[in-house]
Amino acid sequence: MTHPAPLHAPGETFQVTSLAQAGALLNFSYGARLLEQFLQPATASHAARAISEPANRVTYHVRKLTDCGLLRVAGHQGKRVLYVAAARTFHVPRTLVQLDQPLTLIEPVMREVTTTYAHAILDWQSRQGHPDASGDDLTVHLGRGAPEAEGDTGPFAPALRLRTVQLTPRQYRAAQDALNDLLTRLESDDTDDARTSTFVLMAFKGQLHLT
Repeated sequence: MTHPAPLHAPGETFQVTSLAQAGALLNFSYGARLLEQFLQPATASHAARAISEPANRVTYHVRKLTDCGLLRVAGHQGKRVLYVAAARTFHVPRTLVQLDQPLTLIEPVMREVTTTYAHAILDWQSRQGHPDASGDDLTVHLGRGAPEAEGDTGPFAPALRLRTVQLTPRQYRAAQDALNDLLTRLESDDTDDARTSTFVLMAFKGQLHLT
């Protein structure tokens, strides 16, 4: 149940009560990520630009979120509809989510991330003039600081960093917040040189290998 709130502002909490609501909310690309664009009244086209997704696809998912009550109409801007999130916090009963089978939520996302990253590497290699990377040396550098790379790797070179560190619970949260804040501050409005870029932040207690 949503706490009362003005039409132009999200409520504080929303209790998810159906499988349709849970599925829509937990959709990696068009659930909470999309709802976050409506913490203030906004149009579907504005949200599409904000998350760099096709407008028709975002409009479709906005309708789905509205139909199941996670988004609501906040007014109009000319002929365009303004939407606002139903709440800032959503509670999902355990019975509506297969929390004992996390791969049902994570595996499709990770498969898309891996595939897209691999294509980005191929695209970068092609732009460097060696689509099959033949004849290039592979350099492995140990330690925190790497020497300056020789030559220009060109813009938007794919990068993969893996670090395991010792952190307190407060430091763990602070690291996540700091990385998110950094990307928010760096986000550019310079459309001439700016390109859509994706950073995947994953964090979990423990090491990579569980054996």
